[in-house]
Amino acid sequence: MGLINFTMPKPRQFHYRPRYYDERRERLEKIKARAEAELAAEKKEAGYTGLEKGFLTERRTNSKLKRKSLEKQSALRYIIILAALLGLLYMIMPEFFIAFWTGK
Repeated sequence: MGLINFTMPKPRQFHYRPRYYDERRERLEKIKARAEAELAAEKKEAGYTGLEKGFLTERRTNSKLKRKSLEKQSALRYIIILAALLGLLYMIMPEFFIAFWTGK
């Protein structure tokens, strides 16, 4: 009975000890973090949204132009697909087109 052991061994512990500690750098990082927090608070109080003046209008006009060009492309695509389908249908059933154009 002593041959089977159901306990798992503990994983090896990892102890990290930094070799070099820069106190000046740590102070600078704290000062930078505090300054960034203050700037963020000021911007929030002032109602700053993070967008530049005129950004949305420029974006809106660009999207309108893109939309118009996409509409033209999609219309052209539909015309090409329709012509291809009619050509394929004419190749399969030419008597249908002859009857349609002559009115018989």
